Amino acid sequence: MRKTSAVLSVCAAVMPVLLTVALCLLTVVPAACDDDLSTVELFNGAGTELVSASRSPRPASQTAENITVVTADEIAALNAHTLPDILYAITGIQLEIIGTPGANTNIEVQGSDFDHVLVLIDNVPINSLSDNFPDLAAIPAQIIDRIEIVKGAASSSWGSALGGVINVITKMPQQDSAFGGTVSGSFGSRETVDGRVEGSGTVDRLGYYLSAGKLRSDGLRPNNQSNLDNLYGKLHYELPVRGGVTLSALYTTKKTGILQLPAFDINDQKHELVSSLSLQLPLDKGLALDAAVRTRQSTMEMFVLSSPGRALLQSGREDDDSIGGSLKMTWQGEWQLVVAGVDYDHVDVHLLGGLLPGGEQRSAERLGVYLNDTLTIGNFAITPSARFDWTGFGGNRFSPSFGITYALSENSLLRGYTARGYSLTSLNRGDSTEKVWTSQIGFESGEVPYLWLKATLFRNDTWDVLSNELSRVVKKRQLKQGGEFELRTVPLFNTSLGAGYTYIRATEGDDGPELGSMPRHTLKLGLRYRDPSQLQAQLTGYYINWNSPTGKSAGVLWDLHLSKTFEYREFGTVEIFGSLRNIFEGKQYLTELYKNPGRWAEAGVRCHF
Repeated sequence: MRKTSAVLSVCAAVMPVLLTVALCLLTVVPAACDDDLSTVELFNGAGTELVSASRSPRPASQTAENITVVTADEIAALNAHTLPDILYAITGIQLEIIGTPGANTNIEVQGSDFDHVLVLIDNVPINSLSDNFPDLAAIPAQIIDRIEIVKGAASSSWGSALGGVINVITKMPQQDSAFGGTVSGSFGSRETVDGRVEGSGTVDRLGYYLSAGKLRSDGLRPNNQSNLDNLYGKLHYELPVRGGVTLSALYTTKKTGILQLPAFDINDQKHELVSSLSLQLPLDKGLALDAAVRTRQSTMEMFVLSSPGRALLQSGREDDDSIGGSLKMTWQGEWQLVVAGVDYDHVDVHLLGGLLPGGEQRSAERLGVYLNDTLTIGNFAITPSARFDWTGFGGNRFSPSFGITYALSENSLLRGYTARGYSLTSLNRGDSTEKVWTSQIGFESGEVPYLWLKATLFRNDTWDVLSNELSRVVKKRQLKQGGEFELRTVPLFNTSLGAGYTYIRATEGDDGPELGSMPRHTLKLGLRYRDPSQLQAQLTGYYINWNSPTGKSAGVLWDLHLSKTFEYREFGTVEIFGSLRNIFEGKQYLTELYKNPGRWAEAGVRCHF
């Protein structure tokens, strides 16, 4: 059990770094380059940016959940390859494996396991059906317009989402021309190559966005090679009166090395298609209709190969297929916003080989209905929500939530949120549904000149957590309590600063022993410079204390990203960029089996036309 003095000592060690190096941002809430810090405001109509990760489109000032939004500009500054390169910089998120671009990566949100986090692409879930694993590295960075992240239980809107939601929103067609595009390529250590082509435009009412890319590497760690091919397309048609229809599809093939041991290697390969067809239709008197159909087909094979020799020792295969749809009605009045919806999915999973030589096949019909309400009364916004799910594999689940926000002033806000949530974590172990009660309270303010602050305290009480003990599976209760603290500045001399710190105390029950291999302290730092000549520099730092006897937390991982853009009036722009990652070769890993890479570099060119 860790005493308060330990927390104070860590803070005391960290503060000189914050004050002397003055590094910040991008990691926290993505860095803004506006000179205005009015980051929170009461809902006042169409001029306010809406956040939809709660599934109820409302401004941040009415969103009681702990939400972070990442924009395309912030993604570009990181020279990101895939989704993990972006999440790496977000406060409250920990990556268990930081390896070769395109290789498998596990994620935690406020200490929750990877199988507690729901990941969506344009509202289509990508978590596997057998163990709820979301393959983050299969999502290429170039197709992402923004990311909305809910930290904490989000089951009252999304169903199986005990630890949170990561909703990847892809790019829409550009509206101002019939054709535009980007061609980019980069080359780095260990033959790490990333090539991309994008095209976008609008003709009359029809817009399109197309992207293709290839990412490969010989591996920055032993047997951690990657080879990712991706193809993405989106068509959007504006209806004659109002509303629109959108068709999108992402196809990826991926081969990666997972693990190297003295006697054998573990590799995998995966093919996946995620698609959706959606209708957005504003109706009369504040009503709006959203409808969508979606499909996901995924085949993943895992191979155990002898080392040396590469002879096949064992293999397994998982086929995931789902087809479904959703219907959502939104009504917005002067003081109230009501959202009601239904989700349906037919899911099939077929497991072959590995530990299941005879194979296993299961199918289920999943149905969820939800109702979200937002009442604005003076400076208060009250958001009760509830959802009921027939899950098929995990029984029936009721997930309520209640949130409240209070505007202390135009630029200061208090938030409170409590919710019950669940996640379907394993197909192979009977009743594997794990549950949680989440409670959070937060404060956000831009009152201090040139400075934005955000603080959130959380308590996640999780039960029915599956644990392997003495060759048998038992269910336990875990309690994770802690806080997130974030700050950033407005640009001063073209420079934005920011920092984020997360503390988690995880115990078995209320008074049980402290849980090991949990991210006790996480520190995110960043410095961003951008001048009128379009020279840009981004320095980020990452530190995590895993509290693991088999891991290591030695030094901060520093990454430097540079870019310079040259404009050509008749052609477009040419951007030269480069990155140097883990500059001082810090060591941050949960276990010796998955050590992080040392220093590595890459450089490239992007042509925008």
